[in-house]
Amino acid sequence: MLDFIRGILDGLTSHPGVQWGKTVMETPYDGWRMWIKDLFANMGWGSIFLIALSALAWTGVYLIIIWRLHKDHAPSMPWVCLCMNFSWEFQFAFLVPYPEPVTRWGIYLWVVFDFVMYILDLKYGKMFYHKRFAGYDWGYYPIKFGMFAIIFVTILMMNPQWPNLPDAPMFAAYLMNAIMSIVFCVHMFSKETVEGLSVWVAILKCIGTLAPTALGIIWTIPRHNEIEYFVYCLGFICAAFDFLYIYLLIKRFASYGINAFTRKPLKGKEELAARTFAALEDYKNRSGEFKLMSVAECKAYRAAQVEERLSK
Repeated sequence: MLDFIRGILDGLTSHPGVQWGKTVMETPYDGWRMWIKDLFANMGWGSIFLIALSALAWTGVYLIIIWRLHKDHAPSMPWVCLCMNFSWEFQFAFLVPYPEPVTRWGIYLWVVFDFVMYILDLKYGKMFYHKRFAGYDWGYYPIKFGMFAIIFVTILMMNPQWPNLPDAPMFAAYLMNAIMSIVFCVHMFSKETVEGLSVWVAILKCIGTLAPTALGIIWTIPRHNEIEYFVYCLGFICAAFDFLYIYLLIKRFASYGINAFTRKPLKGKEELAARTFAALEDYKNRSGEFKLMSVAECKAYRAAQVEERLSK
């Protein structure tokens, strides 16, 4: 069976690359070809399991985030993390296509999920933004699109068309993941209650990162590649903050009388849980109906705030 799988994968052709005018994107990168060839040659059932586990775990993360965005009308993934994900996956799907086609088709699917999350976050993130930058509602779209542009260009600069950065894609992916793990923890404390939060996102994200980290270390040990060792150390940093995030989520849900895994009332905290569910419904209604203030309204709001502070 393994020989059959290897035969199919070995027969697949790499993407020919993308050319913009006189600019030729150097893909598939030679280093990638050798890495993927080595992957197929040494692939066993354990490797297949870890690869499939990571892919399914990350797919689960995206689906749950989309569901929570729709269900709670609240940002479920920090905007900076969503921008990093969208940028990395869009670029390795279309601009500098991932050399190995099976993974590339999986990235195509993730890009679709990213786009759905992007649109839903733009729609339901307005009230979340207003609460933190009241009186500057006009900056909502410029800031969001500006952040996306900066992150997109930064990740593009780390893609493999730059010959001096053969390991850049791995650095980019794991460095982004480490930042995401930290930002998720910070993002949690900005919530009114538990809107948009899910412990299953944290668990699946942790699994989706640990699986390729373990697989990468298994492949790296025989080659004694110090650079890859450093990259996979970032994977364990991600896992450490993911474990912290899981713990903090469980504690936060419990403080509102809810079981983090089932989202049902905890025994003896039914009344507290009922108030939390009512608050979640209220947040959903307010967020769904929220409209950003115009520039004139923002100026009037800030002037009123100044008067209120001076009167105290």
